[in-house]
Amino acid sequence: MTERLSLKTCLGFSIGTVGVSIMLNAVTAYYPAFMSTVLGQSPEIAGFLLMVSKLFDALIDLGVGAMSDRTRSRWGRRKPWLLAGGVLSAASFLMIFSPPELSQGAITIYMIAALLLYSLAYSLFNVPYMALPAELTDGFHERTRLLSWRTLFVSAGQLLSMAGTAALIQRGGGGAEGYATMGLVMALIIGGAMTATALAVPVTQGAAPRAGQHMPTLGQLRAIVSNRPYMLLLGAKVFQFLAFASIASCGVLYLLNVLGVGYRGQIILAVTQNVVQALSLPLWVRLSRAQGKRTTYLFGVVLFSLGALSWLTATRDISTLGIVARGLLSGAGSGGIILMSISMLGDTQAYDRFITGEGREGLLSSTVAVIEKVSFALGVAVLGLFLKAFHYVPTFGGKIVEQPPSAVLALKLGFAVLPAAIYAINAAFIWRYDLDEAKLNAAREAAEKDASERV
Repeated sequence: MTERLSLKTCLGFSIGTVGVSIMLNAVTAYYPAFMSTVLGQSPEIAGFLLMVSKLFDALIDLGVGAMSDRTRSRWGRRKPWLLAGGVLSAASFLMIFSPPELSQGAITIYMIAALLLYSLAYSLFNVPYMALPAELTDGFHERTRLLSWRTLFVSAGQLLSMAGTAALIQRGGGGAEGYATMGLVMALIIGGAMTATALAVPVTQGAAPRAGQHMPTLGQLRAIVSNRPYMLLLGAKVFQFLAFASIASCGVLYLLNVLGVGYRGQIILAVTQNVVQALSLPLWVRLSRAQGKRTTYLFGVVLFSLGALSWLTATRDISTLGIVARGLLSGAGSGGIILMSISMLGDTQAYDRFITGEGREGLLSSTVAVIEKVSFALGVAVLGLFLKAFHYVPTFGGKIVEQPPSAVLALKLGFAVLPAAIYAINAAFIWRYDLDEAKLNAAREAAEKDASERV
């Protein structure tokens, strides 16, 4: 019988995702808008800089994962990395949205430095953080329970990163002052949430102390590839983050330039999505117990895709109810997708430990992080080129101008059509995913039998 995790452990682990959500969502959503409506840079440059930072992030993820697997300290494997990542995350976020007054060339160099620090900080915290669920519990459904708390805090983090940020930016006039205020407030929340998790989670040393040391690198790669559920989840992650990059790169610009609802519309949409996402979690947990994680994930994809496509019918006279209705669909769908994807990752990490005897949660987490960031980097870069090719017009000081019909079309495609199409491919990978409770328990029993025979 798997031991039930205490509420303190669930909350202590989960609060860190508030910082992760702000780091990921606020930079993704507002950096292109900040660059193209405040600093006068084109979406192409913003996309290129984000791409560079994400590729750098991907390069260091594997190193961070492997080093955290091998770390031995009085604070365990993960805590030292979580603490370092929390401090640097707060500092880098503030740098991004509070740049000094510089020339156009100098601001580009400054932003490269700020984004590289941001990427390093994000990896230092998020890679060991993603490894924790497989270490904190071996229970198939207990892991879902733990991660339902995390997904609840994801909703809180997304609410802050999308609605709270918009409110602060709007209060500051939509220009540099508003973004600077937002940067300071969110940096404090990021640092506090990540540090709280680093201090609260139990010390974990891992089930296999020699993690990654007695299996050669080529052997590790072969073992990863032989973990079929993990590879299918990895493939799904590619398209999940390509869709996310498309929505995130176009979202704020779509609301500002196509619908004309401004940051007020962003606040309404973000509040709706994240409140619904949080409220839907108990239903997703129950559905996963009854129908399995794969089916639950696919149902979430259907709801989310319907929400995305519904924006094709939106016009400039859209009502608050129209925004809320679309937020209901996408919020409910994203709740199922997020909860099931992180729960399935924990399952594949546990499965890997059973079939290989290696405690490589950090390595597997970092591999997922690499795939996510490379996919996202390509997505935002292509969307930046896409918007430039369709003649999007950048501005200074938060000014909104009438965009040409070609740019309006590009924003509609990027915010509504492309995400739904990409998620269809994502669903094809999940359809073939077959790691259920019975298969995971069989792998555990085989590992325990093998271990007893060797004694």
